[in-house]
Amino acid sequence: MARLITVLLILILLSGCKKEKSNFAWERTYGRGEARYIRVTSDSGLIACGISDNQPYLLRLDENKTEIVHLTADVNGVFTSAWYDTSGYITAGSTNGRMLLMRHSITGRKIWDKVADPGFNIAQTQLLHLSNGNFIAIGSESPDTTYDLQTGLLFISFDSTGQVINELEYTGGLYVASYDASIDNFDNIYLALTRKEALAEPKATVAKFNSSFQRLWELELSNNPAYGAAALSVANDGSGGVYVSGRTELPKEGGDLINNSFIASVTKNGSLSWKKYPENSNSGTGILMNSAGEVVLLNTNCFIINLIDPSNGADGGRLRMFDVCDPNTTDAFGYDFDIDFNNDFILAGSLGGSFYLAVKAVK
Repeated sequence: MARLITVLLILILLSGCKKEKSNFAWERTYGRGEARYIRVTSDSGLIACGISDNQPYLLRLDENKTEIVHLTADVNGVFTSAWYDTSGYITAGSTNGRMLLMRHSITGRKIWDKVADPGFNIAQTQLLHLSNGNFIAIGSESPDTTYDLQTGLLFISFDSTGQVINELEYTGGLYVASYDASIDNFDNIYLALTRKEALAEPKATVAKFNSSFQRLWELELSNNPAYGAAALSVANDGSGGVYVSGRTELPKEGGDLINNSFIASVTKNGSLSWKKYPENSNSGTGILMNSAGEVVLLNTNCFIINLIDPSNGADGGRLRMFDVCDPNTTDAFGYDFDIDFNNDFILAGSLGGSFYLAVKAVK
């Protein structure tokens, strides 16, 4: 009997070690899929979007995390970016390899939708709000797909009625993809890019474009041409500083390769200030500036967060979202985050294959 009890205890302990044990103030899943985008709204609620049950999905919650509206597009695909005000929602994403743009009323009624096909695959679209009230959508392939296809970037500027103002297909080399975009006070656009040429490893770069879609500069961030890299997030601090993060391959014992996260600081003129590698077996997938002036990096696996000194990249601390979580075997993946009015982290991603949102209180 004692032996049976001992075996049962061991099995329980082993089972517990394989599960992510969360330490969140609030968390919830919303169907099979993943949350790709999240922002705090002016009324202290949040808006999030992604994919749920193979369809583009948007969700808005109030400050108590009670659902106000949710909407699902009647096509296969994903929403990867969104915008919201008191008049309604604009979402951007992809469907069947094409760019998808939609507008809904404040109650979730569809007002218009647009689909654009540039002739190369669109897996995601980033949405930027211009100072004149118009929008820019930037669609591209995903850096997580095959690199042996001809790809490009699709830029479209449009107004809130869906009227297209300008459109440009940008191609440069065999493969180029943008996973994230940021805009500054002068409507300059910063893109986290991944490039690849034939017989070469993929490279991480960051580029600056103006609002007319003209490239002003581009900086390569990869250090070793023998190993691949991808840029996954970009942010600007409003004062000319640009930060870009992603993943880079590094060799490990036994000859295999491992993905490590990186973050780099770039000047407004496109020169590298510093570059750091905060986490092993991970990817830097989101960047914010907190109220203390620190750069905050979200890593995909296990939602690990790094605090970084913007002046030199020095380590300012590390926050684990789960008490128990192994980046090598986890099913907890963070894709975006924001900081609310209480300075708590609002996180979006997937957990166990489900669309997942969470709040992490920071004390």
